[in-house]
Order: sequence, then C-alpha cells, then structure tokens
Amino acid sequence: MDNNEKINQIREQVLKGVKSKHKDVQLDKWLEYLEKNLSFPFEAKVLEAEGASDLSWQDIVKVKNINDYIDPYGVLLEIRKGRRKYIFPLCDLEVVDKQSENHFITQAYLDWWSNVFW
Repeated sequence: MDNNEKINQIREQVLKGVKSKHKDVQLDKWLEYLEKNLSFPFEAKVLEAEGASDLSWQDIVKVKNINDYIDPYGVLLEIRKGRRKYIFPLCDLEVVDKQSENHFITQAYLDWWSNVFW
C-alpha cells in the first residue's frame, strides 16, 4: 500500500458511518480519532506562523497533546518550542517523521480539512 492509499484509508475509517456533511459533525469524529490514535509527544515543523510572534516558518516544535478544536482553525494542539508553550492549529504543522503513523494520521486530517474548510 502506498502512502496516498494509507492516508485515504485512514480518512475513510474516521468518517465511516457519518451521514452528515456538516463540518462540525465530521470534526467531532476526527477529534475522537486523533485523541485515540496519535502518539504524544512528537516533533512537527511549522508551516504557517501567522500571529505567533516567536514562531517562524520551518521551526521544529514538540507536540505535547490535543488542546481543543475551534472554528475556523480546526484541531488545536499544545506545542512547545524550548520552554515556551503555544496553542497551535494542527493544519499549520507537519509531522517531521514521515514514516510514523502520526504522519499518516495527520496527513489524512489535513487532506480532509483542506477539502472541507476551503
């Protein structure tokens, strides 16, 4: 199975049985899946740092856990860079270890998020 097939399989698994096309209903399922399946902590790269004055594009941060979710940002994560703690949208991060299960799970979420939100 190639990487795209794995990502598609995860997305289908998360939304299996969800009849509603409403973003919030689907986001609830994603949050449940992410809480159950992501392994913390893990390293991620900042893809977008708007509004985070101490973070820059390509910074490597440590993701500690899921904080919450809120429209229009989606799932929010607690991250750390050095001793500083931030709450940051998952959609603005990329898992560093491209072979990890966390990478495939977050990529499936990002694919869904970009198609539903935009």
